[in-house]
Amino acid sequence: MFIDASVLSAMMTDEEEARAFAIRMQPATVRMTSPLAAARAAIEISTILGLSPTESAEAVRAFLQLMNIQILAVPPRAAILAVEAYERNGQGSHASGLSYDDCMTYACTRYYRQPLLSKSDRLNQTDIELA
Repeated sequence: MFIDASVLSAMMTDEEEARAFAIRMQPATVRMTSPLAAARAAIEISTILGLSPTESAEAVRAFLQLMNIQILAVPPRAAILAVEAYERNGQGSHASGLSYDDCMTYACTRYYRQPLLSKSDRLNQTDIELA
């Protein structure tokens, strides 16, 4: 299962959906995210909780370890997959209107052939398998 920044942020700031995401993650034997998603989550959490970015990044690192979520490298092939996702589903060309972050999440999810756990409705409108 590939876990995006929106889910990490929601869980770490105890948003309403946090428990539902934890339940959906529970049966997954493989849990992964990207360094891009971890950084984005740290920045969002820093803003939401009023932590320094460094404190927030350390909290994300500890959370990932606690939840057994592995950070995997963004593979070079992800660049092509992200551009293809933008062409099919990008802002202005499709109802889903994927952003750069969405396209990178899509690309990593596609590359690693994992279902995606995301809070975003935009990725629900793609061909990605959802968790």
